[in-house]
Formats: sequence, C-alpha cells, structure tokens
Amino acid sequence: MVNPSEYPSVIPVSIIDGLETYMVFGKPAYQVGEEGRIHVLLRNHGGSREVVVKILDNKGKMIVEEKTNIKEKESKILEFPASIPGENGRYTYTLIVNNKKRDETRFLVIDKSLRKPFYTTFVWHHHQAPNYDPNGKIHSPWAYTYVWDEHLKPYGLGPYHYHSVVLRKHPSFKSTYNLSPSLLQQWLILLEKGVEFTDGRRIEPGSREAKLVEETLNNYREALSRNQIDVLTSIYAHTIAGFLTDVLGMHDIVREEVEYGRQVTVKAMGGNYEPLGIWTPEMAFSMRLVEIYSDHGIKYTVLDDQHHFQWAEGDKDSQYEPYILVDPATKKSIVVFFRDHYLSDILGFKNNFYTEEHAWRNAYETALLIAEKWFNREVRSLTIALDGENWMVFAKNKPLTAYYLDKLVIYLEALQDNGVLKLSTLKEMYNEVPSKRVLTHIPTNTWLGTFRKWRGEVPEHEKYWLMIARTYRRLKAYENITKTKPRGDKYSREARWYLWHALDSDYWWAEFWKPETIMEWLGKADKLLDDLLSRIRIREAKIRKPLREGGVGEVLVVVENKLDKEAYATLQISGPYIKMSRDELKPIIIKPGSSYSRNIPIEAGLVGDVLITVTLLSNRYIIDKYTVEARIDPSLPPNPV
Repeated sequence: MVNPSEYPSVIPVSIIDGLETYMVFGKPAYQVGEEGRIHVLLRNHGGSREVVVKILDNKGKMIVEEKTNIKEKESKILEFPASIPGENGRYTYTLIVNNKKRDETRFLVIDKSLRKPFYTTFVWHHHQAPNYDPNGKIHSPWAYTYVWDEHLKPYGLGPYHYHSVVLRKHPSFKSTYNLSPSLLQQWLILLEKGVEFTDGRRIEPGSREAKLVEETLNNYREALSRNQIDVLTSIYAHTIAGFLTDVLGMHDIVREEVEYGRQVTVKAMGGNYEPLGIWTPEMAFSMRLVEIYSDHGIKYTVLDDQHHFQWAEGDKDSQYEPYILVDPATKKSIVVFFRDHYLSDILGFKNNFYTEEHAWRNAYETALLIAEKWFNREVRSLTIALDGENWMVFAKNKPLTAYYLDKLVIYLEALQDNGVLKLSTLKEMYNEVPSKRVLTHIPTNTWLGTFRKWRGEVPEHEKYWLMIARTYRRLKAYENITKTKPRGDKYSREARWYLWHALDSDYWWAEFWKPETIMEWLGKADKLLDDLLSRIRIREAKIRKPLREGGVGEVLVVVENKLDKEAYATLQISGPYIKMSRDELKPIIIKPGSSYSRNIPIEAGLVGDVLITVTLLSNRYIIDKYTVEARIDPSLPPNPV
C-alpha cells in the first residue's frame, strides 16, 4: 500500500486494511443553532466488504452507527445530519470504521454578532522568467504550456488557465494575482505575432493554443473589471531586488525594471488600469525599495511574517494588519501586508494528494485553519501568498491540486456566507483596513530567510555574480564616459535589456541553475560593451621631458575617441615613486571621432629604469592602459662657482 510519507500533506493518507476513510463537515464553521452535515468519504482499495461506520461527538457520545457495503475499487460518500452545539468554540468529532479510529475532524461554532469578519486574500504569484533567447526564440515553454497542456486533466488544463476558470466558476471568490510582467509579455508576443521555439515548432496567432492564451488573459481582465481580483505589477524579470540594491548597488536596474514591468502590466490588463500593488520577487526586500516603489506610484506590497515582520522595527502589534513602512532616509512610504508563512506553506508544499477523498479532506482542513483566525480578535486582515502555478505542477499528483482548490474555494465561500471572513483583494484591504501603525525598518531578507539559494548553494554562483558585477561596472563606465543617463541611448538600453534577463532569479535558483542562459544574455552585454569601450583608447604615451630624481618630467599622452559622442575620462600615471599633480586628475574631454593629447607633468622619487603605466579611467573602471619604459637619472646640483 501507499507510504504516507510519499504524499506530504496536512492530513496524511489514511488507508487501513485496504480501506481509505476520512470525515468532513458540510462547512468548517457553523452559526449557533444551525443544522450541520457530516460526510464520510470512503474509497475501497481492496475487495468487496461490509463497513461499519460510527461517529462520536466531542463528548464521546455515539451519534451515528451505520453499516454499508462497498464494492472493490468503489468510492462512496455517506452523509449524516449533525446537531451543532449551542456555544462558541472548537469541537472535535471522531470517525470509527470497523472498530478502528480513522479520523478526528474539527469544526467551529461561532456567534457572528461578537465580531466582524476578518478580511482574507490569497495572493497568487503567476510568474515565468523571460524564457526567450536574444533572437526571440522560446527556449523554455512554461509560459504557454501552463496554459494549454493537460497538466490538471480531467479537472482542467494548465494552472494559468485553470485559475482563470475558477474565477469564472466562483464569482464571489475574490483574490489577488501577480501576473508577472515577463509572463504577460510572452502571452502578448504570442497573441500579436506568434512565437517560435528553439526546436523549430511555431505557434501562430489564431491557433488553438493562442486562443487558449487569449481566453486565459481575458478571464483575468474580466475578473479585474468586476473587482473580483487585484492584479499586481512587478519587476519585469523576476530578480531578487534587495540583493541587487544592497550587494551590487544596482538601484538603477531595479528602478527601470519596475517602470518597464508596470508598463507591461498596464498594456496587458488594459490601458486605463493603474496597478497600485507590487509583488517583490522572492520577497527579496530591502529598505532601498521603498523610495523606488513610492516613486512609481506603488502603494503596497506583501512580505513574510517570519523573515520580515518578526525582525521589523517600529510600532509593532499583530502581523494580521497592514503597516505603513516609512524610509527614515527619504521620508517616503508604502503599506506592507505580511503573509501568514505557515498557511501559505500548507498550500505551497503540503499539497500531495493520493485520491480525491484525500484532497477533499485536506481542503477542509486548510479552510478550518483559516477559519480559526476568527477567534483571534487581533486578526484584521489575513494574507496567504504563494506561487500560483508551482504548487500545482510540482505536486506528486498534479490533477488533484485542481480538485483540492475547487473544494477549498467552496469552503471559503461558505465561511464568507457565515460571517467568518470576507474574501477580498489587496486593493480592497488597502482601502478598507486602515493602516494604523508605522514601521521604520524591515531587514533585507527573502521568504526563505537567506539569499543562499541564489548565491551560495551552487559552487559556481560566486564566479557568475562576479561576472555580473564586472559587466555592470563596465556599463556604468560607458555611461559615465559618454555622460549618458541609464537607458539614455540605444547602447545603454540594449546592454541593460541583456543584463535584466541575465539577472532573472529563476536562472540562479540552485535546483534550476541555468548558467548557459545567464551567459547567453550576459555575453551579449559584454560583446556590446567590449565594442563600445574599445573605441576609446590610449593611442600613444611617451616621455617628452627627461626624468630626474626629485625633478619634474613630462609624459605625452594621446587618447582617441571613435565613439559618436564626446567622451569624458580621467588619466592617471603611476609607477615606483612616480607622482602626479592633483591638478592633472581633472577629466579630459575628447570630441567624437578625434584624438586628444596632453603633456602631463610627473615627479620622480628614485633613480633607475622603471615602467610607467598610463591608465584611462571612468567611474573607477579601467578603460585602457599603456606602459612606457623610462630611465630616471640622478639629479646633480649646479656648479659651486
């Protein structure tokens, strides 16, 4: 029989003597005095048999005893009425089958007059890296196959399509989606001009596959238009922003990717849509992001309760309320919702179901764990946030995650009808659950509590991050030497576009490490920058005035600029006991298509043959260098008479 450890879930697989058995209630929470229903879920993995079912209430009193016959391989649902206790509280009923305890199932009794329902939103992070090569061909198909492939058969197609169908099927199920800009971009490319895969296969606009992508996108658009969902924007490529700002100093890269990602979101969801929330990829947060987000009209984001809220500083109370996060350095602010790490991980990782009955029982338990927050009066808003597709496609039994999700939504709708919670969106929570407390610091961290997944778990990580850092420094050197703003000319835009793609965190994730993809994009940036920086060089350097110990000589330096714009750089001359005057460190300006020469005075402090190095610098990066052999003679005093 099955080993329960092979199916990690909140409620483990329960098979005894070939009979799988669970118990659920009609809903996880009842009003005082309401009539309840009990469902006993049976699946027979063995031969035909008689089954004796008994149910004990929370006091151990038997309230059900029934015999039933079940055939070989048959599934059966037994339904019984249940009297609901008359007091608020948590109650546990016990299922006994053939004199063996098989399940203990809890339900809640509430008096909704005692408190308001708490706001609840699920934030589904639908994301794909920009999985195209620089030539535009698709190297990894997940943005598309997670729409049209039958991953979830017989319940649905791919997770992106299935989520959109759930929204249509359950219009009262409000939730929040991050449709990552690089995912949306790939959908738009297909719909506008078709796509070609690296294996030569081509999908045209108007094909069955393209129509499914269009249907999926339209389902999200329609849900957005009726305020059923909130659609977040994000950084264009799924990069670890807090790492980029704090380790690599790439504030400008993050800033421009946020802007570009926002543009893609607006285009995909409709030109009048203005996203107010942002998904921080991998929840890789830094306080340096507050100013960037605020400057782009972003009002709120989601972070982690364990790795962000726990160590945050300021006026802290419950994690189950929104907080205003103020950057003391800039006085700018955003609102932060902290996700419930435990509940999010249940959906994210405890999702391996053996049968429909097992999935149903787990959906009930998940809904119950959410409903229990009703008893905690500090819970004003509950945020559950996780990948929208990976929990489904990486599960041991993919289709049953769709069955589980449908059952979970049904239970959540019942909890809303009963006044336990209010299904919501982040935007609605932002507007209707006022932020009352201010935080002044949230530490740089991720949902994992470390950056090692992207820098450290793979021995090669450091080598590639150093290459990234070098390329970025060369890019900044080009922009500095030509006085070009970031993305201010075609070369800067092109190099940055390549760099964005090389930085996508999915390519750096240890288990999916893809150095070949990183290098394909980084190599394009390097080739471009090699060409640009090679056009600015030291053509000649020579000694113009002899060098003597303690005296002042001169070096003639000729720099040529083959770029199509002025170049601004600094010359530095160095060697053993060789000194330049500070006045000579001022930048030189070389007109486009011309050369510049300067006689630079230097002082020599010793005698002998030396190598003097002339260095051309920009933004602390060495553009070129030239070595001159020189002889320093002794300095003789004048004749006494």
